Amino acid sequence: MFGYTVPLEPMMSSKDTLAYRGYYCETCHQLRDGYGVMSTIIVSYEMTFANIILNSVMDEGVMIDVPDTGRFCVMRHSRRHTELLKRLAAYTVLVANNDLVDDRMDGPSVKSNFGLLWLNRSIERAKRDYPLYDELIMKGYELLRAKEAEGCSDPIEMGRTSATSMIWVLKEIVGDEWTDELEELFLNMGIWVYVMDAVEDLEDDFRKGQYNPFLVGVEEFTNAKDFITANVYSISEVLGTIVGRIQSAYLALRPSMKANVDIADNIIYQGVPVSVRKVMSGNSKMQASFRNLFAGRINRSIGSQF
Repeated sequence: MFGYTVPLEPMMSSKDTLAYRGYYCETCHQLRDGYGVMSTIIVSYEMTFANIILNSVMDEGVMIDVPDTGRFCVMRHSRRHTELLKRLAAYTVLVANNDLVDDRMDGPSVKSNFGLLWLNRSIERAKRDYPLYDELIMKGYELLRAKEAEGCSDPIEMGRTSATSMIWVLKEIVGDEWTDELEELFLNMGIWVYVMDAVEDLEDDFRKGQYNPFLVGVEEFTNAKDFITANVYSISEVLGTIVGRIQSAYLALRPSMKANVDIADNIIYQGVPVSVRKVMSGNSKMQASFRNLFAGRINRSIGSQF
C-alpha cells in the first residue's frame, strides 16, 4: 500500500485499528470484484481515506469494523456492495491509467508501458463503466499540462490545478450529498498530495529534466536533501499552510460525520504531520507508489492518487 494519508496506528485504539484495516481491505476487495485481481496493486492510503470520509457522511455509507483478512485475502469477494464503493473503485483505476500515461508522455518508458499492459483490462472496463469520470480526468490533465508549459512556480497553485478533476469526479460520485465542507477538505488534501510528491521527486525531476514547481528557474542542484535544507523555510511554509487548511476544513466537516471520527482525527491531526516530517527529512521515499513498481517514481499528474 502506498500514499501519504497514513494513520498513526500506535495512537489508535484496537477497535479503530480494526475498523481502519476493514476499510483498507474493502477498498482492495472492491477493486478485485470490479476490475480483477491485477487492479488490487493500486490500492492506496488516499483512496482508503476517501472511503472512510465519504462512508461516514453519506446516507448509503457502510460502517466497517472488522477487516476481511486471512490467507489469500485478495482472492476473496467483497461482502459489501454500494454504488459509492463501486464508483470509488472505478475512479481509482482511471486515476492509475492517467498516471501511467502521463509518465510515458514525459519520455519513453518500458516500465510504464508494462504497467498499462498489466492494467489494460481493468482500465478498459472502468472506461466503459464510467466514461464521464475518464473524460473529466483527461480534461483536468490538460489543464495541468498547460500550467506546466507556462512554467508555473507556485506549488499550491499547481496542486489546486492537479486536484481539479478529483473534485469534479467526487461531485459526480457523491451527487446531491456533496457539500462545501467536503469540497474544501478534498481540495486541500489533493493540493497536499501534489506538493508532497513534488518534494519527494526533486532529485528524479532535476536529473531527468522534468517539470517540478520547486525547480523552476533552479540551475544548481546537488541532491534533494541539500535542496530541502537550503530551502527549508519556504518549503515548510508551503506545507504548513496546506496542512493548516486541511485541518480547518476537516474541523468544519467533522460534525456531519456519523462514524469513524476518531480514525479521521488520528489521520488528520497525527498522521498527516508525521508524513510531512518524513518527507522533509529528504532521506528516502515516504511510500512506494503503484507506479514505482513500473516507472520508478511517484507522479504528480491530475490523476495522482486521492
